[in-house]
Amino acid sequence: MGEVLETVRVPAHVPPERVVDFDFKGCPSLGRDPHGLVRAARDRFPAVCFTPRNGGHWLVYGSDNLHEVMKKTGVFSSCMVSLEPDSGPMRLIPLQLDPPDHTPYRHLLLKHFGLKEMRALEPFIRTRAEQLIAPLADAPGCDFVKAVAEPMAISVFMEIMGLPLERLAEFRALALGALDPYASLAQREELHGDIYRVIGELISERAVSPRDDLVTRLLSERIDGRRLRRDEVLAIGFLLFLAGLDTVTNAMTYGIRHMADDMQLQARLRDDLSAIPAVMDDLLRRYTFVNPVRLATRDTVLDGAPIRAGDRLICVLWSGSNPAEAAHGSTSRPFAFGSGPHTCLGMHLARLELRVMYEVWFSRIGPFWRAPEPPGACRGGMIMAVSSFPLVIEPRE
Repeated sequence: MGEVLETVRVPAHVPPERVVDFDFKGCPSLGRDPHGLVRAARDRFPAVCFTPRNGGHWLVYGSDNLHEVMKKTGVFSSCMVSLEPDSGPMRLIPLQLDPPDHTPYRHLLLKHFGLKEMRALEPFIRTRAEQLIAPLADAPGCDFVKAVAEPMAISVFMEIMGLPLERLAEFRALALGALDPYASLAQREELHGDIYRVIGELISERAVSPRDDLVTRLLSERIDGRRLRRDEVLAIGFLLFLAGLDTVTNAMTYGIRHMADDMQLQARLRDDLSAIPAVMDDLLRRYTFVNPVRLATRDTVLDGAPIRAGDRLICVLWSGSNPAEAAHGSTSRPFAFGSGPHTCLGMHLARLELRVMYEVWFSRIGPFWRAPEPPGACRGGMIMAVSSFPLVIEPRE
């Protein structure tokens, strides 16, 4: 275990009825069923409540409250990406910028992550999915995270950035280490430095020898009448590296994890691949797993709770996707990709990767279910992640 932020005394401005004892990062139940624990918290706690755990912070539940926090960027800043102190040398662009500074960078990146641009990647994504999944058809099982979800997400990032797949193992180790919520601050700083170094080397190479990749295109982009600086391209590349892995890997794994317990749904998708997009949307809603941090920049009131400047808030996006009053199979818009100005830039890419992976999986793989031993492992924090998920696979006739 790495560093864990201390439990603090409850600030004087927090009403006693809003105080709960909830460790969003270290509760043992998060390792087994993070969404079940979040559901229990949603049903038990006030919609905006305060926990003294992990340095003390607010928890925000409910679609209305979440929309307010995610959209009011002048009150709730996105300058923090976690509860811990920042360990990187620069702010991530555009994630840690608030409007109006955020806006020109987002508009610039939207040109490169639009639906049309992402569709051009489908042949590569499908080929990579086939390479990873086809060998599993005759295997007795696998750890889905290690065999499919992680290498597929990292491969797509490397293709976009123009990195050779021969370096997959190197990038995989860097990504997993940097995303470890229990790593110490010193460990994170070292890993972040390694990632910045690798991306910085790529930027230097493309400045001399341009190619048809995102780094080359970013180096020729302009913002406010000037070319993007090297440090700006570096901050963008670092963000894409970590966000692309975390989002797609966990979305894929939670989906397969759900379907491992539902043989009827498996059979339905094998018989009708056209049903995949609707099922995919439902799974994104059920298993929304991102919990972004916001920092209050001035005193305000949220759902009757007195928020003070300097307070930190965790936005439990799952509760927006799954409001308590909604019936099973709700068609309400999920919060899987966030809300407001910081809605995920890579949502079209993530959805494409998910759809293609499911199409190849159900074209190639027979019935599958959870392996009894070892059990899968999850974790809490800003990303409710699945770190392993062993499967048993029945050979397909």
